[in-house]
Amino acid sequence: MVDVRAIDMVRKKPLVITEDKPFIEAVDLMAKENTGSVVIVEDLNSMKLRGIITERDVIRALANRLPLDTPVGKVGTMGPRVVRARVDDPISAVASLMVNYRVRHVIVVDENDVVVGVISIRDLLGDLEAVREVARLDRYPKVRE
Repeated sequence: MVDVRAIDMVRKKPLVITEDKPFIEAVDLMAKENTGSVVIVEDLNSMKLRGIITERDVIRALANRLPLDTPVGKVGTMGPRVVRARVDDPISAVASLMVNYRVRHVIVVDENDVVVGVISIRDLLGDLEAVREVARLDRYPKVRE
């Protein structure tokens, strides 16, 4: 797990939306794909990072009784406040970002701020469990063939 980089943890193509779309579209995407976030991009061609909308943002918007057609850019976390990692960052740095900023999703970007993927706390914990299982199995005597 020492040499694992952020790009190695990206599981699938990220869900994306543009900031002008109604936030209910992001909610529909999250529900359909069973995920807790949608990345907000400048446009679908450039995939340049603008922000992220998460379950927490949705709850806050609903609690504040925002109309469902409020643009996603007004509901999500935007600009420099978005927690991101570079593709070559070690996974330990990604975990530190989650702890330090109290977030459950870190967006992975390339050197041009183009979105490559998202790493969730669920991704990290799943891999941690796999490492623990291997360590547990290593305690048993080896069987010779």
